[in-house]
Amino acid sequence: MNKLAATLLFLSASSMAHADGSPWLPADGTTTLSVDITQGSTSDFFIADESTPLGGDIEAMFVWLNASYGYDDVWAFDFKTGYARSSFETNPTEQESVTDTSVGVSYQFVNEFEADNGMPTVSVRAGLTLGGDYETNIIEAIGDGADGLDLSLLVGKSVTDSVALIGDLTYRSRGNNVADGFKYLASAYYTTPLEGLGLQIAAGGIRTDSDIDIGSPGFGVDQFPQTDRDSDWLILGANYAFENGFGIGASLSSVLSGRNIADSDIGTFTLSYSF
Repeated sequence: MNKLAATLLFLSASSMAHADGSPWLPADGTTTLSVDITQGSTSDFFIADESTPLGGDIEAMFVWLNASYGYDDVWAFDFKTGYARSSFETNPTEQESVTDTSVGVSYQFVNEFEADNGMPTVSVRAGLTLGGDYETNIIEAIGDGADGLDLSLLVGKSVTDSVALIGDLTYRSRGNNVADGFKYLASAYYTTPLEGLGLQIAAGGIRTDSDIDIGSPGFGVDQFPQTDRDSDWLILGANYAFENGFGIGASLSSVLSGRNIADSDIGTFTLSYSF
């Protein structure tokens, strides 16, 4: 396996790419633990599809705890939960709660590093999400508070010894009248000449199936989780994989356009360890 493959396996343990999974699964018998710290702040919010000043700042911080395990050459399991805190300048009460929790299983159909036939690495993932117990009828809500199912198709290809491409298409189904949707992500990774250092650029978006907009006729605050939440964003990131199994990463995600979501930039720092 080349140095790019090793870097991609590190990335599979991180949410730096904002993906629900990775086509490159953890190695057989390998466990990876990681912590992602995400911070965002904005005074603008997309009311329907128009970015509008709120008259105060929304701030949010998430600490995600992730674990993955490579059961064998083609099966892997993952777990994710966390803690979040959010606030809106005009609301004196700060929101603080355990986040949604998810468990998933991945199956790899093709491993490009084992099958010398020019095919990309192809995996699928099925994930179960359990909604957290937090307030959802406020603009600074931590999440939708809904249980659901995620189904992902993940395709990756090592183009050269230093460049790889990845595509992620995920269908999300949620309860409590939260709109179902699709998430798509396209990423490019570059392993630099400096051993262990990798760079990433990614573009993606979410499309949901809802006809409810914030501020539309008859809209009520209890409908915040049911709104049409579309978005397009760009991600820039870097990571460094140490030889002792540790890795660090950082990324910045910028919203390019949206609907009923915060108009913000989000920074993420990742620390991981594989054994």
